[in-house]
Amino acid sequence: MHEVKDILWTWLLPDAERDINREEWIRYGGKWIIFDKKDRIVALAEKLRLLIDSGKIQSAKYWNEDPSAICVYSLDRDKEKVWDILKGLGAGNDKVWEYDYAWDKNIQNPINFMYSWFSKIKTILQSYGLAGTLRLIKEILRPRQD
Repeated sequence: MHEVKDILWTWLLPDAERDINREEWIRYGGKWIIFDKKDRIVALAEKLRLLIDSGKIQSAKYWNEDPSAICVYSLDRDKEKVWDILKGLGAGNDKVWEYDYAWDKNIQNPINFMYSWFSKIKTILQSYGLAGTLRLIKEILRPRQD
């Protein structure tokens, strides 16, 4: 497993590239998002290393600030199995399941959808404050000079 870090996230990726059915992922792929203090999220991420390499977990990424969140990816047919793994590793219960691309499925459960977005916005604001969040948005939206 290797890490790739950017301005927002630390990605936890398998060393060997996996053959993923793109059509299946677009319709059924998603993630558990777990919100917690950064030290607890990083500790959970460390425990995921071997599971990512073995293929039991597809991949994950965590928010680089405190408070933090971790996204742990799987197909929806495996989401309960993945949640059992996360729970066994000490993940807290401040969690939500969200589809990556199948937004029609996300909005079919409006309470989860609203909770997910409220929690994301709250985490960003708590991490950076209002002024820092506005600077972050400006940085993300700035065209890149290659």
